Amino acid sequence: MKNCTQCGKELVDDAVVCTNCGCSTSVMKEDKVSIGLCILSFFIPLFGIIYWPLMRKETPKKARACGITAIVSWVVTFVTSFLPILFLLLLGAAA
Repeated sequence: MKNCTQCGKELVDDAVVCTNCGCSTSVMKEDKVSIGLCILSFFIPLFGIIYWPLMRKETPKKARACGITAIVSWVVTFVTSFLPILFLLLLGAAA
C-alpha cells in the first residue's frame, strides 16, 4: 500500500488518483537539462532533432535543450566548413 502525497490517505497500489482528494498518484519524470544528452546532441545532431518532438510533452526542458543544441551544432558546422571556403574564394578573386 502507498500513501497519497497530498492528504496522506492510504491508497491501493494500482490507484491512479487519490479517492479522498483526487490528486494524481503518478510521479512526474524529473525534467532537468541533461548535460550528457546535450553533448550527444551536439556531436550527433540528428539525435537531438529526433529527441525533441518525441519527448517534448514528457520532458520539455530536456527535449528543448537537445533540439537547440543540435541546431547550434549544425550552425557551428556550417560556419567552420563554409566560411573558410568563402574566404579563400574572396581572396582568390581579389588577387
